[in-house]
Amino acid sequence: MIGGFSVDYIAPLFESEDAASGAPVPKARLSHFHWEKPGYSTPLSFAKLYAVENKGIFASLMSFEDNIRCECTRRDDPVYTDSCLELFLMPVKGDSRYVNFEMNKNGVYLSQIGEKRENRIFIKEITPLEPIITPFEVTENGVKAWGCKIFLSDAFISSVYGKDYSTTEGTIKGNFYKCADSSVTPHYGAHFPVTTAELGFHNPACFGNIIFRKA
Repeated sequence: MIGGFSVDYIAPLFESEDAASGAPVPKARLSHFHWEKPGYSTPLSFAKLYAVENKGIFASLMSFEDNIRCECTRRDDPVYTDSCLELFLMPVKGDSRYVNFEMNKNGVYLSQIGEKRENRIFIKEITPLEPIITPFEVTENGVKAWGCKIFLSDAFISSVYGKDYSTTEGTIKGNFYKCADSSVTPHYGAHFPVTTAELGFHNPACFGNIIFRKA
């Protein structure tokens, strides 16, 4: 526990994509909003994450957001200024570097790796491989939401970290975020709460446990 909040997310680990199809995956609400000021918003947002053994990590993030901002058009543009959903993961045991994937409504994304907020390296400078990111829209109870699905293959993670990686049972660290720096209604939401505004979301000490457990 950190500050009275749970720091575990149980992520199903499936033997195959067929086994994962249609199977239930826990929903993580991004309910902790930080550094709030007058005019800020708290959009209802969720994340789901699961893995397929020896294949990779799958995540889906979505937000029921008003006043959607979507201005960035190129990879590694500052998409955090847009309406943005973010996945931060430290997937390789024994390696303190974490990867961040920040995505806007059109699936334009920023991706980096490093141990902290400063001196991060763009992933495109390390490998030609990319995450697979698919934007989507849904309507639930008459309310529209936008979101992105993201797939990080074992080959991609291996290439980024420069070592063999295979998705299997065990615990990694990470967090799910929602932000919109330049929106008319900014916000900074997280699943696992963070602390200082100076570090912002780049605060691996506040990452929670993501536990891959066989379904």
